[in-house]
Amino acid sequence: DNTQHAVSNARTSTVKTASSSDEGVSACLLVNDENPRLPEWIAYHYLALPLRSLIVAVDPASRSSPNEILLQWYEEVGLDVRPWPEKRYLPPKMRGPCQSDDPEKCLWHHRDRQQCFIMSCMAEFKRMNKTWVLLTDVDEYLVFNQIREDDPVVPLDTAPEGIPTMNDWKYHNTNLGGSLHGGVIDGTVNGKFTTSDPIITNPKNEVAYGNTVMDIQGKQYFLRDDVAFLEATALPSAPPNVPTLKDPWFAGNSLYVRIYNDTYDNNEDGSFVPIMMDWEIGDAKRRGFYGGHLIMDTKGRRYYLEKEQELWPRRYSAQDSIAARRRLPSTGEGSKSILDVLKGEAKKGCDRGALGPCLSIPRLLYGSHEDNTTSSSSTQDRESMTAPEGFDSHDFVTLRYQWHASKGEFEASKYGKTIIDVSRVPMGALRGKAWNIHRPLAYYCRKDPARYAVSLFRVNHYLDSFEAYSYRNDARANLRQCKECYEKKGSGAAVAMDNDIRPWLRRFVELLGYEKAQRLLSNTGDFVKLE
Repeated sequence: DNTQHAVSNARTSTVKTASSSDEGVSACLLVNDENPRLPEWIAYHYLALPLRSLIVAVDPASRSSPNEILLQWYEEVGLDVRPWPEKRYLPPKMRGPCQSDDPEKCLWHHRDRQQCFIMSCMAEFKRMNKTWVLLTDVDEYLVFNQIREDDPVVPLDTAPEGIPTMNDWKYHNTNLGGSLHGGVIDGTVNGKFTTSDPIITNPKNEVAYGNTVMDIQGKQYFLRDDVAFLEATALPSAPPNVPTLKDPWFAGNSLYVRIYNDTYDNNEDGSFVPIMMDWEIGDAKRRGFYGGHLIMDTKGRRYYLEKEQELWPRRYSAQDSIAARRRLPSTGEGSKSILDVLKGEAKKGCDRGALGPCLSIPRLLYGSHEDNTTSSSSTQDRESMTAPEGFDSHDFVTLRYQWHASKGEFEASKYGKTIIDVSRVPMGALRGKAWNIHRPLAYYCRKDPARYAVSLFRVNHYLDSFEAYSYRNDARANLRQCKECYEKKGSGAAVAMDNDIRPWLRRFVELLGYEKAQRLLSNTGDFVKLE
């Protein structure tokens, strides 16, 4: 539309060329009817990251355009905003709204669009000589993960004395034994495949690598960090005459891969072939499937799995990560930005190799439960948590909702998100589609989920009000209109509360001035009716 051209024309006439290397963090956003929450998302990250470059694409199902908001941010503070039309990142056959009546097909249509967009967006920022690029949605906010009393336990490197180690373990959320008991764990203990009785305490917090768990019979197990073990024991390359497998894809008992050096069937290098395995989806035999290790098919033939983790960031040690978390400033206080911490920690305990190029970050789900009380003890602290005069806390999702799920609980908060330093990723790795939104780059992002207790940052993920949740006209519109589904999703997100993010708005107003902040944040939280 005309506003999009205005944004593009104004930006092109004054913004520095792509050869510049401006300080700040960049971001890629795919939006769909996000105007009521977009100003808040931009304002917070403008302050906290600091966000200085933003590429935005709009889902074709969206009934509203963000371009007036984007133009205002360019004109008021010079934010480098780039609204992208579909042709900028999608091939012709993928453009336009989903044409199927099948919600599942439309969901995959959306995901394909999302995966194409973030790869093209990261490639563009690399061409512009940018560094860190944030990949979240408008309902997600990147914050410092300061140490708190309700944090999950820190993982141990070795088993406590007298407690057996369980290897190649898996947790099954069977909910046996009633509300006081969790699911069961199975794995190898002293060379024997073992299944525990139902686990007691709170398994959603406790069942994680490096932890000790206890079942209802009083038996304890130390859960080995299987990923670290497999990385440490991986072979650097394939043994002589053993084919190498890349790009695996599972389907039942078959493994589909690209094969190289095929000494068995003489397939050309790069051929996509099926290999029959004696496992089923979820079977324990698949737990050792990891890059740098050998597998055997049903004919007894050995294959080497490409060591994809060669380029992954190193995992923090528990000691280094806790030391780094103790150095973190408060979110929104303004003394240090997220970029400051990324730079600073690269020179301290967390070496640069452990901070990217792809940094996986755990999410924490905030539900719709509202409570106006605050845990701050002083009047000054309480005032910093509320909206400044002329602003209404109820309009801002980051101020309105303080109650969240248990930290480290996968069932509620699901997979994390990433921030990627594109300056350390070759351009060739930014072509095609992303692996998925949670792990965009298979060869640069770790496969194992981010562990809350050892993460410098977290992503606050807001369920928001039902009005906001049902506002989008996206591929999951049928679920978004389901009040029961909404309530079920938020049922586990009222376990504890915090005010970590809330001071940001006062700091933002102080930084930009009252009038400019008012203009930039006008209509925040205003869910106008859309046709």
